[in-house]
Amino acid sequence: MEDVSYQVPAGVSTAQRIIKKSRFIATVSRAGTRREAEDFIESVRALHPAASHNCYAFLACAPGGADIGFGDDGEVSGTAGRPMMTLLEHSGIGEIVVVVTRYFGGIKLGPGGLLRAYTDSLRAALGELELKEHVPVRAGHIVFSYAHENSIRVLFEKSGVTITSVERGEDVRFGFTAPLGVVASLEERVASLTRGKSKLVWT
Repeated sequence: MEDVSYQVPAGVSTAQRIIKKSRFIATVSRAGTRREAEDFIESVRALHPAASHNCYAFLACAPGGADIGFGDDGEVSGTAGRPMMTLLEHSGIGEIVVVVTRYFGGIKLGPGGLLRAYTDSLRAALGELELKEHVPVRAGHIVFSYAHENSIRVLFEKSGVTITSVERGEDVRFGFTAPLGVVASLEERVASLTRGKSKLVWT
C-alpha cells in the first residue's frame, strides 16, 4: 500500500456528545509516525487533565499498514480503543490518530453502551474531518550540463516532480522528490532528453 496515493487528515477535527450525562470529546488529527501519534495523544491528555479517560487509536501509516496502536485508558477492556481502531482501519484514511476524552457523568453505560459511545463519537469527528491526498514520493538527484537545465525543469514541472535543492559547479545538480507513479517514465525521458549522458540517482 505504500506505493499508492491515499487520503490523510488535512487538519484537526473535533466532535462532542453528551451520553447519559457523560461528555465525550473526539479529537482527530494526522500522524505519519508512531512518535507523532504518541505526541498528539499526550497533547490531548494535557488539555483535559481532569478527564476520566482519554482513549485512543492510531494508524501511523498507509491504509492497511501495520503501524497501529490503541488503548482503553481504564475503560472496560475492548470497549474503546479496539473498536475505534477497527473503525479507522475501515475508513480508508491513512496517517490518522484519534483521542476520545470522557468526562464521567455518574451513570454507567455498560460495555455495549461504552462501545457505541466511543465509536459514535469518532464517527462524528470523522464526519467533520477535512481530507487531502497523500502521494508517496521517492527522493533522488540528477547531474546534467547547463544546456539541459531548462528542459529538465520543464520535464520535472510537467511530471509533478519537486526540485528540493540546486547546486551549480561545472555542471548542475538538482535534488528532487518524484511521485512514485512517474518514476519509470521519468527515467526514460531523462535518458532520451540528455542522450544518455545523465540519469536519475535514487536515495
